[in-house]
Amino acid sequence: MPSAPPPQSFTIDAFKIALELYSSLVEKVYTSKLKDHKKVTDALQRDKWRFEDLPATVAEIIGSGQKEAKDGKTGGDVKDGGLTKATVERLVQWKITHGHSRPFLPAMVRKNEASTVQTQTAVAFTKLATSSDSSETHSTPTVVASLDAACKLTGIGPATGTLILNIFDPVHIPFFQDEMYSWFFPDTKSDKLKYTQKEYLQLLEAVRPVLKRLAIKAADLEKVSYVLGHMELLEEQERKELEEAFTHVDELIAEQGLPRQQAAAQAGKTEQKETTQESAKKGTKRSPDTKADDDNLQNHSGRRTRQKK
Repeated sequence: MPSAPPPQSFTIDAFKIALELYSSLVEKVYTSKLKDHKKVTDALQRDKWRFEDLPATVAEIIGSGQKEAKDGKTGGDVKDGGLTKATVERLVQWKITHGHSRPFLPAMVRKNEASTVQTQTAVAFTKLATSSDSSETHSTPTVVASLDAACKLTGIGPATGTLILNIFDPVHIPFFQDEMYSWFFPDTKSDKLKYTQKEYLQLLEAVRPVLKRLAIKAADLEKVSYVLGHMELLEEQERKELEEAFTHVDELIAEQGLPRQQAAAQAGKTEQKETTQESAKKGTKRSPDTKADDDNLQNHSGRRTRQKK
């Protein structure tokens, strides 16, 4: 099975194909882990909630200056501008189902007082909300302060802390995800990760130019990383389509002797030209992709325990 090209030369065409495969792929992963149909259904509902419902609720609240959401379905997730304890516990449950199991993590998070969870997440969100609007990235000191506020909670380390921040800003702040780290740094095994702020900063510095070059959201990059990390579960036709997008860049390298990043850029232009021509034949217009600004996080010195991640 051909390996995925490095993120620096990944094309937007391959990205879109991988992103479309996420929904079916994540169901296969959950089924292989959980076996039980009801547990798989519940896990898929949590995944939708994590990527769609909860970020939308938080965006609605912060954007309108409300303290709580008016939406009855998700209003209980947010209180006084922060996340409820039940919401953070559900995020942790999503995290240990979606990725590596951390059996003691939920118990550690439950030790927090409900008021403390709400207060610290409200502080984190407020720092981000007052630092920029939706078209701007956050300053380094602001993101550091926001992450520090989240990581003051028991059981919340840099990885879960970045998950909380990603809920607030899914465009600029990537979640410290195992699959993403393995893709960007293939020589590092995920079981060797210590989930420190230094490792996260290495990932963030590598992610920023990719978000900018492809004009994509950090949350979507996370989904694509997940697909690439579990390609063995794809159906044969799905894998073939994705691998064909991979080889486009390799063909340009072999035929024209182009550097990998230049070949990726040229492949992207070819994909755009072909899409435009196809749209013209159908009498339709292409809408431009929404450009994502790059994040600029520097350092975070939160406390960690053995189970904090």
